[in-house]
Amino acid sequence: MDFRELYRRHGVTLQTGGSDQWGNLTAGVDLIRRSDQGKAHALATPLLTKADGTKFGKTESGTVWLDPELTSPYAFHQFFLNAEDAMVIDYLKVFSFRSREEIEALEESRDEAPYKREAQRALADDVTDLVHGVEQRQAAVAAAAALFGRGELRELDAPTLEGASREVGGGEVGPGATIVDAMVAAGVVKSKGEARRAITEGGAYLNNAKVADPEQQLTPDDLLHGRHAVVRRGRKTVGVVTVAQ
Repeated sequence: MDFRELYRRHGVTLQTGGSDQWGNLTAGVDLIRRSDQGKAHALATPLLTKADGTKFGKTESGTVWLDPELTSPYAFHQFFLNAEDAMVIDYLKVFSFRSREEIEALEESRDEAPYKREAQRALADDVTDLVHGVEQRQAAVAAAAALFGRGELRELDAPTLEGASREVGGGEVGPGATIVDAMVAAGVVKSKGEARRAITEGGAYLNNAKVADPEQQLTPDDLLHGRHAVVRRGRKTVGVVTVAQ
């Protein structure tokens, strides 16, 4: 019905869609022929799926959006950076403008040294450049490095930091909260006792600076853009707390 209405109002004679919509596409072509004696066409493309066979779509779990208000550039970059080895080359063929030779080299790297994740980085960079621009992609890469202690957190702009915080998770604390309170609220530890042990063992960080005193309080100088603080346990467990005003 949609196809026929577009045909009548605007002279649309071609509808395109994924191969899972083949029945709907051909039904529209047939309806136009029968009801309006018109000629229309359908173009179906192979359906892009995840490794488990499920499709990308707004009704699926783990949805990724082009709108930065729905999926931040940081989360967008991370989504493609986490592409499965089994699918990353197929995604590069569809989403990137790299040459056959470049993609074949990335496929070889994936097979011989998958831990380097060179194909995933190429995919994430290419798609983020295309959708959000080079500057936003560079900010997303810088945010990922800074969150895990390989960059300067204070150099991140507020939208990038907030987008990253939504991705890694966190919580809220009140003024005068201690580092222990912040670690619990951010979800990097399960209890205050676990937070104190992490601090004692030298594995707790506030804005990438090691913390030695469990009673240390968050001060205005600790807050990024006046609101946020990044806490980390060890190398990989990170969260962001927001201090209530």
